[in-house]
Amino acid sequence: MNKSIELLAPAGNETALHAAVQSGADAVYIGGTKFGARHSAKNFTIDDIMKQTEYCHLYGVDVHVTVNTLIKEKELSEVVEYARELNSVGVDALIIQDMGAAELIHKALPDMQLHASTQMTVTSLEGVKYLEDMGFSRVVLARELNKKEIETICAGARAEIEVFAHGAICMCYSGQCLMSGILGGRSGNRGRCAQPCRLNYTMLENGKSCGSAYVLSTKDMALVRHLKELRDIGVSSLKIEGRLKRAEYVSAVVGVYRKYIDSDAEVSKQDMRELHDAFSRSGFTDGYFTGNLGAPMMSHKNPGNDNNTFTDEAKKRAMSDSNVRKIPVSISGSMHKGEPIRVSVFDSEGNFAEAEGKEAVEKAANKPLDKRRFIAQLVKTGSTPFEVTEMYTDMDDDVTAPIKDINGARREALEKLASIRSSRPTGRSLAAELPKKVKRQEVQVKFSAEVRTAEQGRAAAESGIDLIYAPAEAASELQRNFKDIEIVTRTEEIFREQRILTGAASVSSNAAIQHYGKSGIRLYGTHRLNVFNAASLEHYRKLTLVTISPELRLSEIKDIAEHSNIPFELIGYGRIPLMLMKNCPIKAMGRCQKHKDKISLKDRRGEEFPIICRKGCMAELLNSKPMYMADKLSDLIKTGASRIKLVFTLETPQQCRRIIKIYKEALNGSVSKMRENTFTRGHYYRGVE
Repeated sequence: MNKSIELLAPAGNETALHAAVQSGADAVYIGGTKFGARHSAKNFTIDDIMKQTEYCHLYGVDVHVTVNTLIKEKELSEVVEYARELNSVGVDALIIQDMGAAELIHKALPDMQLHASTQMTVTSLEGVKYLEDMGFSRVVLARELNKKEIETICAGARAEIEVFAHGAICMCYSGQCLMSGILGGRSGNRGRCAQPCRLNYTMLENGKSCGSAYVLSTKDMALVRHLKELRDIGVSSLKIEGRLKRAEYVSAVVGVYRKYIDSDAEVSKQDMRELHDAFSRSGFTDGYFTGNLGAPMMSHKNPGNDNNTFTDEAKKRAMSDSNVRKIPVSISGSMHKGEPIRVSVFDSEGNFAEAEGKEAVEKAANKPLDKRRFIAQLVKTGSTPFEVTEMYTDMDDDVTAPIKDINGARREALEKLASIRSSRPTGRSLAAELPKKVKRQEVQVKFSAEVRTAEQGRAAAESGIDLIYAPAEAASELQRNFKDIEIVTRTEEIFREQRILTGAASVSSNAAIQHYGKSGIRLYGTHRLNVFNAASLEHYRKLTLVTISPELRLSEIKDIAEHSNIPFELIGYGRIPLMLMKNCPIKAMGRCQKHKDKISLKDRRGEEFPIICRKGCMAELLNSKPMYMADKLSDLIKTGASRIKLVFTLETPQQCRRIIKIYKEALNGSVSKMRENTFTRGHYYRGVE
């Protein structure tokens, strides 16, 4: 098999990193102490990263560092300076989620390789093109893509394409999950996911239990049997998940994948057993890649690991002082009378180093140095990472020199070569202007409504709402009946090309912006763009309006408003979507009724989370309670928002009218309280970590 495809391994600590390198990784990805999506991993300080980067570069292994959380306004300066530090210690690439941070870092470090995190939810060539234009050199695709979709992207992309090949997969599209944050304030977008998807839930059908299981718990992915296909369709890098896993796990999985990347052999039962023993949840799945969705992808009975058994080889490679992986070198030694011994070493990348002995070579008074002895001393690499594969000598007859002189010259030459290999030039570090404070223009706050049906839309229009987001069919109907209202076609959250019959569309991804931006229609950004700071808001300045992330506190939203005049919108009412799932949990539980029944999940606290079925068996999990802010409307207005969005999902048209009336009355000073424990304030007062 062509070895050009990169094997990218996880490392949550030094031992795991060494295990990855010794087991054959081409690159590792690690997290620092800041802005990484695995907050609970041990992670690395800047000094650690410098040390480990030198270690990796010695073996020709690249180092990618995760800077893949959403960045709050007050953190923008810090994240740019952190990126500068990473640049200064020679890391090879940064993995980024936040669009504003990416733009600032690219300006500050134009030579640094930027990789778009899977948290960006890239599922199409349009999404890749958008990021290419921003300066990203690699895009990590969403895990939910099948072979044909990946192949289409690879065929049209300039950027390198990276896919997850092994390890845990989320039930929700990465970057679109708000469940952990809503339930416990620990946001997956901030690297602190509490994994509520691994808990037990009871599925309710029309309010009655139809079974309990780990409904949202998926098996781990394993694409080891598809490596040739992945290479042939143009994938540049295969990523193994597991920065929270043990070093032995990293060693075992990297070792198996290295073996089959380097050969066309069929994967043996023994090697599949090794992968299973290292970590699995009721076996593995290749469901997204092959399109085999449903129950076979799920681990309904056991959300945790089945085993933890490692082979002796994996354990050996995972030892802290392991030195299994060797670097092939050519070595040349010369001995000429009256000159010092000269030792030269070369590697396959063209690096070269040489050293001399301390004393001049002399004519032997008695027994000359045997050539075989000279060679034997030159090829001794001991505990170094080098292995001599080619040997050249040039020596006079009847000469001798101290053995320690030969050893010293060889040792010095190898040390110099190690130093050369470990160091790489760093890129430029330029000024990057952060968003400055602005005097925001005061606006008369208005309401908008997001609806799922034409009936809800009609209720909103008849209640005086002048901006309505609705799915394509409903939007077209509303456009015909309400000429003076801005009807925005609500496009799919996961991009696919749709026909837009209105003058405006909502966009939930960079792919949608890339596609619909060419049509000349007005574009409105949804909360799924994950706008967390003024730099991100400014990045989307060409959009008519952008909905700010619902994971921010009101005070943090004010921080954004103080640094940007771009108009924005806040969600003021509605059930926040917690998960967007390609593998429908209803269907996986064998309860698909073609949208006829009301399905929800009940957690251990008795809270019920409705599931909405979408086109193509997509499923959306909603929060158990709607957000309600009518009695706190003044707090929303003080943020500087231009509009307050009322999101209607399960509400009847009558309920839509009633909610709109309450909010309009609140705008005029009339406060309506809701019954306790029937609503939530979202994150507006508590925020997320």
